[in-house]
Amino acid sequence: MRLKIARIYEKIANARLAFLHQLSWQIVRDYDIICLETLNVKGMMANKKLAKHIADASWATFVRLLEYKAAWNNKRIVKVDRFYPSSKTCHKCGYIHKTLQLSERTWTCGNGHVLDRDLNASKNILKEGLRLIGAELSDYTGGGLVKTS
Repeated sequence: MRLKIARIYEKIANARLAFLHQLSWQIVRDYDIICLETLNVKGMMANKKLAKHIADASWATFVRLLEYKAAWNNKRIVKVDRFYPSSKTCHKCGYIHKTLQLSERTWTCGNGHVLDRDLNASKNILKEGLRLIGAELSDYTGGGLVKTS
């Protein structure tokens, strides 16, 4: 019985690692600059309610895979400090919601913008990452094509 359970866990671990490899290759292939938030994974694991889910996400492994694949392909990884208020800052107007709780998945800023917490954070992390490397935000097209003529 123990051997059967061990095989099942091995299969799950292999499937997770295969997915992380595929996703990291896709991101490195599609983007020249990858902005990440540095997370305190060890500290997050102390939360008994979230620890299993955080471990299942394999964030540290994913970042390691991204880093070496980006290095192989001359792509740039930019790490944004974990204390940057990416979730609490409106990406449109800069308003900071100082009392935002983790349980609040959507919120409205002082100027009436309704924001999804995770999407808003990702836009702020990208903006801050580009600022950190000195890129001009006016050159960012939101993923659209850039005409060179």
